[in-house]
Amino acid sequence: MIFDTHAHYYGETLFRHMAARGEVPRVEVRDGTRWMVTPTSGFPLVGGFVSLDERLGWMDAQGIDRQLITFPGALGPDVLPIGESLDLVRDVNDELAATCRAYPDRFAALAGLPLADMGKAAAELKRAVRTLGLVGAIIPSNYFHSLAGVASLAEVFAAAEEVGAHLMLHPGQRHDESLAPKAWPDLAMHRASTIDLHAGITQALISLMHSDAMARHPHVTWQVVNLGGTFPFVFERMDHIVATRDPSAPRPSTMVGEIVFDCASLGPRALELAVTVFGAERVMFGTDYPIFTSTVCSTALREARISEAERAMVASGTVLATLAKNAGRRAG
Repeated sequence: MIFDTHAHYYGETLFRHMAARGEVPRVEVRDGTRWMVTPTSGFPLVGGFVSLDERLGWMDAQGIDRQLITFPGALGPDVLPIGESLDLVRDVNDELAATCRAYPDRFAALAGLPLADMGKAAAELKRAVRTLGLVGAIIPSNYFHSLAGVASLAEVFAAAEEVGAHLMLHPGQRHDESLAPKAWPDLAMHRASTIDLHAGITQALISLMHSDAMARHPHVTWQVVNLGGTFPFVFERMDHIVATRDPSAPRPSTMVGEIVFDCASLGPRALELAVTVFGAERVMFGTDYPIFTSTVCSTALREARISEAERAMVASGTVLATLAKNAGRRAG
């Protein structure tokens, strides 16, 4: 069994709300085709962005049995002002739940939250899990770029603890940040979409590790995307710096706890390194569909130089064990 733990859902409800906006993010029509226009990109709403049949066909061709689909948080609709985001987020979460009910053996889902109001975000998380049957929520990782940012999510974490939610830290901006992308002088495709993005994921991971969020909320499970950014490569340097400059402090390599990591968009060498560093019981298969539709991730799972037992854990064992931990709590 292969369980894709990093895939996004774009549905007609989102497109309807976005079409009413004059500024990005919005949906606009170009030569008869709808386009999603975001602060960083634009793409036609075709294929798996709009068609569940095409999504399911792609999954079957890749050998993927199930997907954990998420609210498309990286686009920014969950961090719009609360007057714009509340109904949008609730309506899209309803559509996510309907999709899971229609295909219970193929999809589970993570909700979006209206993060401009933490009280309403906490309430929506409870509704999404206890009423809609979703397994948790996607959180923009910029909230984790400082310990103060992590603390700002206290109400959301308390709600997640109450309902046993699974939380995914995924690249995305805070509600109090500009949605305008950072300007690069050149090579923006590489600087923005890989180097800066993965450094940001690493920042989020170390904030989570050094905060008290995991200790205070033992019934929350935590997922950091893209193998924790650069962490598997740099953690030894981090340990070395701590040993040199603050010997009494804990080493980062000992602080990962039970965080799980998906391998979305990455290849076999990265997967091998992550399994070595984290252990296969902390690593999960992911694709970042429909942003990526290639065979890179399924090829990585097949070709990575890991044991067959480790391959089985990455394919589905880790995610099934993770989601089973608080299933009874989610059910109320």
